[in-house]
Amino acid sequence: MVAEDGENLRTRQTPIAFIARGRFWVNNHAHVIEANSENLTRYLSYALQQADITAYLTGAVMPKLTQANLNRILVPAPPLRAQRHIVELLGSLDDKIELNRRIAETLERMARAIFKSWFVDFDPVRAKAEGRPTGLPDDLAALFPDRFGKGGLPEGWTIEPFSRLFEISGGNTPSTEDATFWGGPHQWATPKDLSALQSPVLLQTARRLTDAGLQRCSSGLLPVGSLLLSSRAPIGYMAFVTQPTAINQGFAGIIKRRVSTTYAWAWCAANMDMITGNAGGSTFPEISKSVLRQLPMLAPPLPVLDAFAKIAEALVGRITASAQEAQTLATLRDTLLPKLISGELRIADAEQRIAAA
Repeated sequence: MVAEDGENLRTRQTPIAFIARGRFWVNNHAHVIEANSENLTRYLSYALQQADITAYLTGAVMPKLTQANLNRILVPAPPLRAQRHIVELLGSLDDKIELNRRIAETLERMARAIFKSWFVDFDPVRAKAEGRPTGLPDDLAALFPDRFGKGGLPEGWTIEPFSRLFEISGGNTPSTEDATFWGGPHQWATPKDLSALQSPVLLQTARRLTDAGLQRCSSGLLPVGSLLLSSRAPIGYMAFVTQPTAINQGFAGIIKRRVSTTYAWAWCAANMDMITGNAGGSTFPEISKSVLRQLPMLAPPLPVLDAFAKIAEALVGRITASAQEAQTLATLRDTLLPKLISGELRIADAEQRIAAA
């Protein structure tokens, strides 16, 4: 599958060719490619990935790759046996990257399921109130009350403004016309950095600030573990920062006070309808920092929140490790890809590099 139009054809921030499996419909904005008997479809997807398609694009505003121009793109066509070796090598990396993505997805679901059980359905409290086992270790079960109080909340639990549990920071964009602000060592995130993430961790940003640029950024550097929530166009992208990171005006940066940001992450995911429902804006929806600070948030006692954090932070740590490994594998794949396609690198040498990684 190859996109017919879209800015990604020019920027190449995500792959332009994808392998599609199973039964599916295709709209008029995509090309469907299947190799003939002398080639492998997956090889063609790799060959297109490394091809320079700039000369084949049309459209002054929105890049477009017509079928006629797609058919004109020249790609190396080694013998079928060589194609098979290339596909096996690069495919092993892609398969591991995909496995890591599924593992991260499973870990994320686990964290959200625990949040829902404890803080939405109140399963441990209901079990104790009904005289049933909670299914939790005794030390964890002891943290939950055995009855409900006012408003149907577990006894001793309250509702507090978001800002009572977390600090919320905004950011901005230093002048893009001043080159002295850009290309430095400091990460600077925009919602676009989160749009293609396959796990809720941000390892690196597309742009970086110099010391001078950082001084012009109102957010400063958010500490590691802070949660980014895109607050407009669109609302709802979320990721933890793994390095100190500055942010632009499209984010609410959620910073730990006493409570782990993993709780804010799971809470925001479970309450995204409320967040978007409180958005304003005439041109596009936006949840302001002042409104976000006042949203009512469930506030269990700190020992319960700390117990959740211990579990959730361990899961997020495994998600981060999985994403870091996937990034390493993707870098290796992208390094090997053009050299294998062009014949510059021998199969045996590529196998050694993969084994070493």
